[in-house]
Amino acid sequence: MSLSKKIFFISSSLLALTLFFLGIYYLSFKKPADKVAEVEKKIEQASSASNNSPPKSTQEPGIFAVTNEPVIGPSYIDASHIIKYYSKSDGKTYEIDPDGLGKKTISAKELRDLAGIYWSPDKKKVISKFSNGPGQYKFSYYNYSTGKGLALGANLDYVIWKDDNKIFYKYFNPSSKERSLNIANPDGTDWEKIVDISFKDIYIAPVPQSGLVSFWNTPDAFQETVFQSVSIVGKSAKTLFTGKFGADYLWNWDGTRSLVSHTDARGGSRIDLGVINDQGGEYKNLEIPTLVSKCVWSRDNKKVYFALPGSLPDNVLMPNDYDAKKFTTTDTFWKVDVTTGKKERMIELEKMQGNYDATNLFLSPDEDSLFFINRID
Repeated sequence: MSLSKKIFFISSSLLALTLFFLGIYYLSFKKPADKVAEVEKKIEQASSASNNSPPKSTQEPGIFAVTNEPVIGPSYIDASHIIKYYSKSDGKTYEIDPDGLGKKTISAKELRDLAGIYWSPDKKKVISKFSNGPGQYKFSYYNYSTGKGLALGANLDYVIWKDDNKIFYKYFNPSSKERSLNIANPDGTDWEKIVDISFKDIYIAPVPQSGLVSFWNTPDAFQETVFQSVSIVGKSAKTLFTGKFGADYLWNWDGTRSLVSHTDARGGSRIDLGVINDQGGEYKNLEIPTLVSKCVWSRDNKKVYFALPGSLPDNVLMPNDYDAKKFTTTDTFWKVDVTTGKKERMIELEKMQGNYDATNLFLSPDEDSLFFINRID
């Protein structure tokens, strides 16, 4: 008997962000249509050896729109089984059922120039990112439980939640020209510097189930990425993984492994997806040409659901051109066992309706539903 699996799509672009719901029942691997992209053929050939007699699904997959309004910062609320999101057009906050019903306004306040939303793990607090000119941003904090909020201090480059009560952020001191990684309360009080930072632009990610925080320079095809971790008590940073260009990372749920996507060479156009352990060792190339922004870990830390881009335009620079939204991809949907490398298609090509460029994937608590932002429309 096949396992039921639904996938939800959240669609986004600068002109229109459309929230989609892909309700599909999980399909075991089958051979693709004749016009499948070459990159898919290689993956299917590698997978078919271990899938000689795949069971067939008795259900039809499909794609269903949840809402046609622009959205930003969608997040699944586990306890109530709803999706919270901000409207890209008016900055108001809404909640909606995953099937597109029961839309409600959470906050009618209009937030202009909204560029990013970062929910706390309990989804009761939020850090909002606003555009403040070309390449410049400002941040604010809001607590939905108390109804209170405030603007955070200036010169913050990057903010992310550590847990429900603390945030990590990168700070630039305009006087000393120093950059640092810091920890503070969500309102910016009781801040402490953790470590100095040498790179101008970085990504930050807490290492799950540990007292560590990781950081790395923003992916650039011409720059070697240095993946580091440091204790929140402020010890010296430790380099976990380096030697790859344009690399990006995604921790699993227990902090024992991280995905890493990177170019095949300096200034390259091909992306490889691999996995490393928590010390940066045991690198394994999963032979999947996709970005970590198109991936999500399963709760058991064994599987990764991912969107696989079709052929890319000629002479693109990865991930730079993709991040700059110079083109979109045409994705299909798969999962991989990171231990065995076994890959399985989640929805067959002949069942795909329309084109999807999937990013920002997240799962429902029981993992029968997958959500993502589609950049195409």
